[in-house]
Amino acid sequence: MAMFSTAFTAATMTNKDKIKYLKRYINLDREIDRKLEEVARLRSKLTRVTEVYSTEPRGGGTIYGKTEEILAKIVDLEKEIDADVDRLIEVRDSIKSIIEAVENDRERLLLQYRYLDGKTFEWIAAEMNLSWQWVHKLHSKALAKINLDSL
Repeated sequence: MAMFSTAFTAATMTNKDKIKYLKRYINLDREIDRKLEEVARLRSKLTRVTEVYSTEPRGGGTIYGKTEEILAKIVDLEKEIDADVDRLIEVRDSIKSIIEAVENDRERLLLQYRYLDGKTFEWIAAEMNLSWQWVHKLHSKALAKINLDSL
């Protein structure tokens, strides 16, 4: 797949390269959340209409004279979010299938927690009843077993 373009071949990918590949889902999910927050912030600007009484004539009905610009920005962001969500689903499916190919149950669970659920190593250690150091060792072992040849 062309979803991960790098100068490395799958055989020469380091654990750092694999981590970068696997983090795409969490990073894209966070970017979508950021855009959703921006849409909410822009929408709140549209609803904060206060009347100002003045004897001088003014143009009608725009907030800061920018209502149309705000609406256009909201529409553009919502289109970007829709495209990002489509891509998010593809990325999640790709990463999920790579993780599911790891045979060891504990290693697979750790990878799911980390790269599909976005959990910290501290959270994973507590959840799996392991030391933080052992989680890192297990993570390295799991990454070594990941096969990105099909990409």
